Amino acid sequence: MSRIHQPYAGIHCILDFYMPSIISLSVITLNPDMNRTILIILSIVVFIVSFQADPFLHEFHGEGLAPAAQFFSILGNGITLLVICVLFFTAGLIFKNESIRKSGIYGSVAVLAAGILVQILKTVFERPRPNFSDTGLLMLLENPTLFDFSGKFNSFPSGHTTVSFSLAYILSKSHPRFSLVFYALAGAVGLSRVYLGSHYPSDVIGGAIAGAGISIFLFSDIRKDWKATIFLTGAVFVSFFKLGGLLLFDVDEAVFSEATREMVETGNYITPTYNYEPRYDKPILFYWLQAIAYKLFGASEFSARLPSAITGIGLAAITFFFIKKLYDQRVALLAGLCLILNLQFFVYTHSAVTDMTLTLFITASLYSFYLGFHQYHTSHIAHHNKWYMLCWVFAALAALTKGIIGILFPAAIVFIYLLTAGRLSDIKTLLAPRYILVFLAVAAPWYIAQFYINGWEFFNAFIIKHHFKRYTDVISSHSGPIYFYVPVILAGFFPWVAFLPNVFYRGIKEKGLYLFALIWFSVVFVFFSISGTKLPNYIMPLFPAMAIMAGLTINNFIEGRLKKAWLYASVISLVTIAIAIAMTSFALPYYQVAIEINLPHYLFWGIGICFIVIALFSLTILTGKQYPLSIGGIALAVTVLLIILRTYAVPPVNLQLQKTLYQYSSYAWKNLGDDGLLATYEINQPSISFYSRKRILKLDGEKGINELQGIMISKDILLITKKEYIQKLMDGLKLKLIDTDGKYAMLGNR
Repeated sequence: MSRIHQPYAGIHCILDFYMPSIISLSVITLNPDMNRTILIILSIVVFIVSFQADPFLHEFHGEGLAPAAQFFSILGNGITLLVICVLFFTAGLIFKNESIRKSGIYGSVAVLAAGILVQILKTVFERPRPNFSDTGLLMLLENPTLFDFSGKFNSFPSGHTTVSFSLAYILSKSHPRFSLVFYALAGAVGLSRVYLGSHYPSDVIGGAIAGAGISIFLFSDIRKDWKATIFLTGAVFVSFFKLGGLLLFDVDEAVFSEATREMVETGNYITPTYNYEPRYDKPILFYWLQAIAYKLFGASEFSARLPSAITGIGLAAITFFFIKKLYDQRVALLAGLCLILNLQFFVYTHSAVTDMTLTLFITASLYSFYLGFHQYHTSHIAHHNKWYMLCWVFAALAALTKGIIGILFPAAIVFIYLLTAGRLSDIKTLLAPRYILVFLAVAAPWYIAQFYINGWEFFNAFIIKHHFKRYTDVISSHSGPIYFYVPVILAGFFPWVAFLPNVFYRGIKEKGLYLFALIWFSVVFVFFSISGTKLPNYIMPLFPAMAIMAGLTINNFIEGRLKKAWLYASVISLVTIAIAIAMTSFALPYYQVAIEINLPHYLFWGIGICFIVIALFSLTILTGKQYPLSIGGIALAVTVLLIILRTYAVPPVNLQLQKTLYQYSSYAWKNLGDDGLLATYEINQPSISFYSRKRILKLDGEKGINELQGIMISKDILLITKKEYIQKLMDGLKLKLIDTDGKYAMLGNR
């Protein structure tokens, strides 16, 4: 195709990919009062479809339409749009036209709100601009910052498009006859940003949806539910904050991500593999969720962690609406804040592992049971059937996520609750054949297929090793004392852990949700405390129970239905812990601590200030007034603390642990041909497989050296190992040292 036609080829490509999206977006913006669920689903579909056009970005560029694109880009600038709003307001005053005057006022509010939203979203997602997409994560990790002032990692969403569509909605609502003109101009602004190479197509579609969405929220009846909307937005913020801005951590994150990459590459969606050998550690559902993310967005760190982020949002949403149904919105907000604003929730929404997904399904199963049980014994209507059915469906999904505990935990918690509530006869209703058949229909097919394909090899590895032996013995040196999870809960659920003791007391004395949450907590805690293998993520399923208990306690404080002794005990313990951590944080920079990772002093000062603020707001609870201010202040301080830790503490750790392996693996991917061999010696780091996109020859001991000697004559070889094995491999195999960082080394025979 000749150069003169390239701009028009870009236009055709845009229309081919975006006509369905443009039509759908028009439906959303022109009909804001449509069913809210349909609106949200349609927005998500349009946004996901838009990613499919990103690889064709180069076809959108040209020179013929550059002046027009630059004009629309200037038109869509936030300052330009604010000037336009001022002109509307001025014209309304001059011509005494109330509609035009209000358009200027509402438009200014919408543009400013959209501008704030854009900066938040850019900070959360940190997507590289198209011209910097090849710079990788290392630039971000080596220069951590909350806001990207360089402009290289703030591609999503398109700010010009967001503010343009926010104003287009306002003007269309005030002047509906010109709606198509306003949206056409906003669309032209978005297309100009793609044409100029400043944004991906999905940045523009995402910006259009965000811009229209913020105006719909501000200027429609949706704002009546502003508390719920802000809470769910907060859950999205916490779950997605800089989600893809870290290299995959070894071992668990990387092994799940690589297994899914191999699944997509080979097309084998039944038996997961790692290094192209069967991996029987976990069931299939989490791999399927990651595979969907890979198909939609490519195999990346963001895609690998996406299922955990989405299921974290789902967990927050169902907890909020569950508590709201049983109590009211205030209790739901309190429980929701306790759930999402703690270290454990933040970590596992940002981890490519199964725990957040498992927690969602176990929690949904237990919520469904409780709602069914509550309806059955209050209104005596048949609606409990649907809840009991959902209980079994979610338990089946949990079993497809992590095996036997997916059904074991709901069954044990439900049984003990019915026993203590004096309703053990309800077991017969719960064990109705239709429920069991539904459970088997959802959970059994994959297990049957696996046993049919892999036979006793699957049974021995999955059932015997990764269930019974993992529970009775210590696997991979992950042991711990019986009190292992006490400090995990104290640190992982801080500061809300201070409000739990009263619920333990009330749960013993009362029935209902207090008792249910206490049993839920106790079953999970005791089960894993006596397990042979212990890891902090194992107890993630008890965090919703703790959030409910803490939320109920705080609400009792607010309503004055709690004894002063409990209030003082909770607050004093919280203040004491917060001040102790703050003082430690302030002191650490001035002591010579032998650690390999160089953390900046301002990180410790920031952490200390956050804990001081938590202590101060905790003390205000004792005044007996302004509880919303006290709890809100604590919640805000915890949010800032999580932001500081993720932005300034985690990147240096990530670099220290993963940078060299990432560089060596990327080097192998780019420089080792299809016939070349990538090997490792005396290390097992799955991130090497993920970033090299290659099968790894794993070698250990003298046997490994002998095995490699028979291969290296005929192949180009790269070998990654630890520093202490460099001389041994150079002497024994005549390999050349390519690079070493003092911990790891890369050798080769060419």
